[in-house]
Amino acid sequence: MVYLDQGDGVTQSFMDAVKPYIGNPKVYGFYLKDEPDPTGQYNTLVTAANLKAESDYIHANVPGAKTFITMMNMGSSENPTFANTYNPTNTHIDLFGIDPYPVRSDMSTVDYSMIDKAVTAAESAGISADHIVPVFQTFGGGNWADDSGGHYVMPTAAQEQTMLAHWAAAVPNPAFDYAYAWGSQNGDTALEGSSALQSVFLQHNTATSTTPAGGTSGSSTGSSGGSTTPVTGSSGGTTTGSSGGTGTAAGGGTTTGGTTTGSTSGSSSGGSTSTTTDGQHHHHHHGLDFSQLATSAPTASSAIAPTSTTPIATASGSGATDATSTHTDAATHMADLISHHTDHHAWHF
Repeated sequence: MVYLDQGDGVTQSFMDAVKPYIGNPKVYGFYLKDEPDPTGQYNTLVTAANLKAESDYIHANVPGAKTFITMMNMGSSENPTFANTYNPTNTHIDLFGIDPYPVRSDMSTVDYSMIDKAVTAAESAGISADHIVPVFQTFGGGNWADDSGGHYVMPTAAQEQTMLAHWAAAVPNPAFDYAYAWGSQNGDTALEGSSALQSVFLQHNTATSTTPAGGTSGSSTGSSGGSTTPVTGSSGGTTTGSSGGTGTAAGGGTTTGGTTTGSTSGSSSGGSTSTTTDGQHHHHHHGLDFSQLATSAPTASSAIAPTSTTPIATASGSGATDATSTHTDAATHMADLISHHTDHHAWHF
């Protein structure tokens, strides 16, 4: 997954960023923009037309590559809306990340319906379930404020399993999914510090049953049973994908249980992690650090996960757009990673 974070259309900068990956069989897709703002009220205006031009350019020049963005919720967590923003029709984008985070300090019980509401809102805006990428909450505490006056709370293992189950019911076979976040972003506790949640995702990422507990169906390419062959990242780090193993990734990150993750301190255009809260809107900007390339043998047991950032992405065996090409490519061709950002996501395709 090549992280571009560009929303100005097919500029020279955009073409220069895409060019090195044309013809590269390891490319799964391109992360065009993180939470683009269709209004210009919270961040730089990104029009659907610009995203469409970018997506069309990639589809034309990198055949088979997927295009992806995460969506900015233009409503609230209780009443989400993506109306009049972006969808496959007006952008030609393949996949859309939806990121409700329901475990919060200001609620006596966890409102898991936030997940269902967010999916319904996306579908109402023209993003069908086969185009949705689930984003799981795996952080809490610190300086993140939610949109209802409280703060986010690190989910327990039981709460995470319930969230996964809600997502599995709403979006049964996503092209991939990912968790926010592996590393601490804002003084918070995150997945890297929770062995309990790591165990939940180990099960989720390696499930092969068609009805895993809270997981996705189909072939697995995640944490357990990974190749033990070291993989060299572009920054010179190495990773080892063995089950339960820990290796060093470029920028000081680690690989745990075969899911490659990393942490770097650099930044580049659009790479800062920030949040905007105005009572109704609360936006995490997932400035990704895709500074490394991780690959391994294209088998269902291979540890195939990009290094250096951290939602945990998982792919099912049946495709969002094509049951054969989408997931075979996702499992076989790992991500080429670029840029220097401080957000941390782990991906499992």
